[in-house]
Amino acid sequence: MTAPTATAVIVGGTAPLPPHALRPDLVVLPARTSLTTAFVEVLAAALDRLPAAARAAAPVVMAATDYCVAATSRYVTRCAEAEAGGRRLRPTEAMTPEPAQLLQELAAAGDWDGRGHVLISPRAAAFQAWRWAWGTVAAGLHRAMVVCELLRDPHGDGYRVTAVPVTAAPGPARTKDTSVVVSGTGLVTAFGEGGETFWRNLLDGNRALTEPTRFDASRFRGRTVCQTPLAPPPGQPVRRALLDRARTEALREAGVAELPSRTLLVLAGVVPHLPQVAGAPRIEEIALEPDWDGDGLGIPARNAVLMAHACASGAFGLALAREWLLCGLADLAVVTGVSSLNTYDYACLDTLRATSTTVARPFDEDRSGVTVGEGAGAIVLETAGRAAARGHTPWATVGGISCRVAGQGVSRLDAHIGAACVREALAMAGLTTVDLVHGHAPGTRQGDEAELLALDRVGAEHGWRGVPVSSYKGAAGHLLHASVFPGVVAAVRALRDQVLPGTPGLRKPLDATHVRVLRDPEPGDGTRSVLVNNFGFGGNNAALLLTDDATGRGEWSTDG
Repeated sequence: MTAPTATAVIVGGTAPLPPHALRPDLVVLPARTSLTTAFVEVLAAALDRLPAAARAAAPVVMAATDYCVAATSRYVTRCAEAEAGGRRLRPTEAMTPEPAQLLQELAAAGDWDGRGHVLISPRAAAFQAWRWAWGTVAAGLHRAMVVCELLRDPHGDGYRVTAVPVTAAPGPARTKDTSVVVSGTGLVTAFGEGGETFWRNLLDGNRALTEPTRFDASRFRGRTVCQTPLAPPPGQPVRRALLDRARTEALREAGVAELPSRTLLVLAGVVPHLPQVAGAPRIEEIALEPDWDGDGLGIPARNAVLMAHACASGAFGLALAREWLLCGLADLAVVTGVSSLNTYDYACLDTLRATSTTVARPFDEDRSGVTVGEGAGAIVLETAGRAAARGHTPWATVGGISCRVAGQGVSRLDAHIGAACVREALAMAGLTTVDLVHGHAPGTRQGDEAELLALDRVGAEHGWRGVPVSSYKGAAGHLLHASVFPGVVAAVRALRDQVLPGTPGLRKPLDATHVRVLRDPEPGDGTRSVLVNNFGFGGNNAALLLTDDATGRGEWSTDG
């Protein structure tokens, strides 16, 4: 295995570097240079060092904790100023620059297909990125990867961008386990605690709609949410209470009483501690404590990963966990996500006119936007071999999962990229069709239509005839960064109960050629595969395919 010389630049630095700090691979660019321009140049140079056959599909793992902390702190400051002035955010103030948007620009600039992941773990993101790259390339899971780090310049106020390609000699996959299974799930939604509670209400077509009480919504367009009935203990953030309950249920379902020493924890929906805005109101709902300890699980920092992929963060976290398990970096993975109602997330969606002024109606001709939901989810993953060895029967097999950071526009779903994710997930599972699609479908005008278009494109290629599609977001709301978890809970229960859930709130389904949107639940005899879509702002796209043990090879393969 080789790690060629890094390409590195410093962007926007104002303090001169001392002579001894200059190296042949380090270039200092003037302050006027765009970070995006420099990032694309550095990453393109690193990709060019890879073998031609591996460049387009080489995953890029980006450690961007510094960038995330700085960008989020600026956004929180703008929110506080707007709230103090009794006004809504201006459109130019609303979008927090996600680190993944840099990867989106890289995909737009060349032939790279967008297989990227952003880690924002406190103190450990770069180590985790390197560990992931070396582990998966050594195991033969990928032909090559690129590790990228975005650091604050210690000599000024700019950023240092480095990118290092990692390659290995061709050879067979070197692992004894070839599939990963879902061993346990946990969920808290506006319907209350438990995956079964959510599932029963979804099948009954119930909708957990209410007015928010966790913040003053009087200055916002939309004032209907799906808020959990949870009242946390005094002094504990709602976020932490939601996560504790979801994780406890998932571990109980998985039959795990004690975590193995090599447990991986993945967390979506929060950012690292924000010291610059530590006194902002309810900042603990979106940011970790300064002394965060992995939620008290005793998991070392090197095995506690934070992901930053907007509303697709949960699915990207599942993809990371799957690869860590397959290449032997972990024995068990607990993937978690949370969305507790707060003004920071809500103000952004409100200003972008993404929230509904009434209620969300996914896949409906009269849809008008998102109803924001509150909740948390947890999924326990392990290899099929480990589950069998301890006598545990899993919920489902992860037949395939595809993640791409690409597409046009910050807040638009690109149907072309969505379709690419669905194709790859199907190919990984060795399937050409599925028995159910649980759509992302938050109820937005553009997003829902683009998702159906993506499914229709894949359906046309494989001869689909009325593949059923549904969405939970009219029932429990859009859980933002944690939105994949109710979808997975619905998927595994559809496999178990052989029932296809409907789409609460749907009155006039959008037309499609190769798929059909379900208004009400239907019998699902013979259901053996469910596709779960998960999309987000900033070009974050993912598709997850779950199968029972009778279908889907559950195999992983090298790129291409």
